[in-house]
Amino acid sequence: MKVNGRKEDMNLYCETERLVMQVLPAYYNHQVLQFFRENKEHLEPWEAQRDKNFYTANYQRALLEAEYNQMVHKKMLRYYLFLKENPDCIVGSVCANNIRYGAFENCSIGYKIHKQYCKQGYGKESVERLINILFSQYGMHRIEAMVHPKNQPSIALLESVGFEREGIAREAARLSGSWQDMYRYSLLQKREEK
Repeated sequence: MKVNGRKEDMNLYCETERLVMQVLPAYYNHQVLQFFRENKEHLEPWEAQRDKNFYTANYQRALLEAEYNQMVHKKMLRYYLFLKENPDCIVGSVCANNIRYGAFENCSIGYKIHKQYCKQGYGKESVERLINILFSQYGMHRIEAMVHPKNQPSIALLESVGFEREGIAREAARLSGSWQDMYRYSLLQKREEK
């Protein structure tokens, strides 16, 4: 199920104990669309309002193409998650975006888990692998995450992998048609001083 050949090419593919994490080409648009349709009510309370065409195959194809182009320039990285024991079904995704270099060396992460696979540790497993890639291969110093104060599963996940709450970002995201406060979390790479 590896895409585009070699595993190490631009971090297109990696594994955890139970998961295959893969950057998907545009022809996976129907599987991605199915994932989002099945999880619409589960995910939408925590995310920005969707474009009116979001739930179409053409939109998902264009999104996959755009994300791949951003990944080539190391500005983002999105893995879709598949169970090793069931490699045909998308069970979630993890993403790093707003990747910045130079004086900043930071990015933001996000994640989504299929409603049928929540509370089984797949989110933690995939986020830990993503963190490792961002620190070791992308040279990030700081990883940030924003989470709604009522999204307790997401808060628990972030804290379980070492993120620390820095405070509240006031009216930081428009969710469900109104501006919402968000908790800001961060994780710093521990580097030995020379």
